[in-house]
Amino acid sequence: MGATKINAVVMESTDFDDYAKIVKVFSKQFGKTSFIAPGVNKSNSKNKYSIQTFTLSDFEIFKARREDKLSKLKTGVIKKEYFKIAQNYNNYVYGSIMFKVLDQIEQISSNNYKIFKMLTFCLENINDNRNAFLNYLFFLVYLIQETIQPFRIKGCVRCKKSTFPIVRFEYTENGLLCARCLWPGEKPQPESFIKVFTNINRKTIYFSVEQKYHYTDLIVLHNIVVDHFENTLGFYMGPINLLKDTVALSVNEKESEKYK
Repeated sequence: MGATKINAVVMESTDFDDYAKIVKVFSKQFGKTSFIAPGVNKSNSKNKYSIQTFTLSDFEIFKARREDKLSKLKTGVIKKEYFKIAQNYNNYVYGSIMFKVLDQIEQISSNNYKIFKMLTFCLENINDNRNAFLNYLFFLVYLIQETIQPFRIKGCVRCKKSTFPIVRFEYTENGLLCARCLWPGEKPQPESFIKVFTNINRKTIYFSVEQKYHYTDLIVLHNIVVDHFENTLGFYMGPINLLKDTVALSVNEKESEKYK
């Protein structure tokens, strides 16, 4: 059987037996997959550098024909290193959360190529410490839009129209509301906050991470995203508790009133 070539980001590697590791990657071709890398713990292994976490590599693997069997690594060649992510505490947490979500990818999407492109784009920016939080946040946001339960942001979720001004993101419905569909007690939210959602619907992630934002809009969006993953999709967010309730990701009571 011939080897299959894949281009993949290494999310995790764990020791196995006889100098081997089990390597978990997210690939352009197959999405999340794992393989055994024999002999990579030996000092003279030619493949040992290609299977390090936060590495983008070209692999040749002998693909397993059965789902209950692991593929086997033939060769690995580094294409790009994102090691600087691990040198910054916050950036390392961002990357770890992204990988933890991708580890559950079979629950949400089969659009591997699109997700792989977003992943490598965002890791590149986080590695260079360029708008790191924005890249982490919008990677999660656009990943949600690939799920079977995306945010409903193509128009008003109640009247199904986009002809009236959109003024609110309604948390209980995970979607946008127009001015005519507000119920008693529901109020318009900041225009800048609503614009974030309309841009997500109309623009790509590559556009969104380059824009300027009100920081409070981003913190509220982050809280919505985490809640959606944890409580709607049932994902385990790994080290998310390292970010929750920090000063940088909290909103004071006066500001939070604008988003209720």
